[in-house]
Amino acid sequence: HGVAGLSLRHAAAPRTAPRAAAPSMCGILAVVNSKLSPEALRLQTLTLQRLVRHRGPDGSGIHVVETPTGARCSSVAHERLAIVDPLSGNQPLFSHDRSRSLTVNGEIYNHKQLRAELKDPTAFRTESDCEVIVHGYDEFGVDIASKLDGDFAFVILDDQTGDVYAARDPVGVNSLYMGTGLDGSTWFSSEAKPLVTGGCIDVRIFPPGHYYLARGGEEEGRLVPYYAPSWHSASAATQPLNLEKLRTTFTAAVEKRLMADVPYGVLLSGGLDSSLVASVIARLKRKRFLEHGKVDDLQPVKSFSIGLDGSPDLANAQKVAEFIGTEHYGFTFTVQEGIDAI
Repeated sequence: HGVAGLSLRHAAAPRTAPRAAAPSMCGILAVVNSKLSPEALRLQTLTLQRLVRHRGPDGSGIHVVETPTGARCSSVAHERLAIVDPLSGNQPLFSHDRSRSLTVNGEIYNHKQLRAELKDPTAFRTESDCEVIVHGYDEFGVDIASKLDGDFAFVILDDQTGDVYAARDPVGVNSLYMGTGLDGSTWFSSEAKPLVTGGCIDVRIFPPGHYYLARGGEEEGRLVPYYAPSWHSASAATQPLNLEKLRTTFTAAVEKRLMADVPYGVLLSGGLDSSLVASVIARLKRKRFLEHGKVDDLQPVKSFSIGLDGSPDLANAQKVAEFIGTEHYGFTFTVQEGIDAI
């Protein structure tokens, strides 16, 4: 299967490889306070969102709304890679009264806990882990970003007030860019391409651990940091090494990322980090089978590696795969193919 223009060759024992994984994240695009008409903005957004379609092959969506004054309009669009609730979790997602719309690229690991905290008992429309964001914004306001445990980049539009709220996860796992249009509109996107192609006069990285808020009628919003952990300073490292805590924290971090309604695999380089992740996944699957008897957990983890022919990564990945018992696929490419892809 080709990746970024590469013609990959199987480097492991002959085997029919599964369909290659799709891109790892969804794609979002939002244009706020545009001077275009709703029809023109819809066409512009539909055209530009194609530039991030490679990130989400499982569905597309768009919502366009006029500001309360009718002088401007805004849009949110989404290209979906379905991981949780693939049948009904298409975006944009909406608040219960449909007055707020959400486009998000993310996985929210504590979505069930947050659902339980909400005071409004109204049933959710989907089983998506991300729907809790828009309902959480209804109840917690700008504090919702700090309550999320996950990787995310999102934009919420309020149809009634014209407010816009955007946020990015604490360490910037999920990409998000913002820019300013020629007409003073504010743009957000998972990648810079739609902003550049759309003629933004500036394009900048949305900082991790921040939220953006612009109240209706405000031409410019403000970026506010919501994440300021003590470990940003080395002076906070005062506790002795605790290997048991390191083990349990690392295992918990891997386990919560197994939240998926579709098959998953692991990229295995044969180095320390990926080998530990793959090993923990294999162990967790065995544990889940013993506890819950789910037959799928008896299937070996699928692992993948890629490198130049004869590279140590491929050889080391194969050794690790054989040791922990993954179903492994190795692929090679040439230096020229790498240059051609760039």
